[in-house]
Amino acid sequence: MKIFGTPFSDLFLLEYHIHRDTRGEFVKTIHDDVFQSHGLDYLFVENYFSVSHKNVIRGMHFQNPPHDHAKLVYAVTGKTLDVVLDIRKSSPTYGEFFSVELSAEKRNAIYIGKGFAHGFLSLEDNSLVEYHTTTAQNKASEDGIKWDSFGFEWNVENPIISERDQSFEDFKKLIAV
Repeated sequence: MKIFGTPFSDLFLLEYHIHRDTRGEFVKTIHDDVFQSHGLDYLFVENYFSVSHKNVIRGMHFQNPPHDHAKLVYAVTGKTLDVVLDIRKSSPTYGEFFSVELSAEKRNAIYIGKGFAHGFLSLEDNSLVEYHTTTAQNKASEDGIKWDSFGFEWNVENPIISERDQSFEDFKKLIAV
């Protein structure tokens, strides 16, 4: 596994080593020594996965302190465009976004530290995305930012978005708080 920094503090890209043989493939997604050497919080307490149709947008989600969490995200099957928005008001990259394509073919991942909103666009049918989080889901702390309110161009016609995700506040309103 290789871990690469990004222009954002606490946001990393991971490239997994893939062992392929006549049986298929084997991928290690979490490795204690590698995570420790990069100072990453990797004591994940919950794990989720979602399966999405093509053109589904999920996000932009986050949990407020004290239940905020770091998150490790990767595509087990399919392909997604993952988008992360820095919502840490004291950060030099506050309000800026980062995107990366995650795919089963590439076997890559993104590690998202605390203080980011996260979402993704499913680029293929049956894209299965797995998420590991360092805190448990806390309904009272769950929040989000409206998917089309922070300047990111999703490049998708007729996206499929849940009512909940469409009901989130615009990023401009978050800035005003």
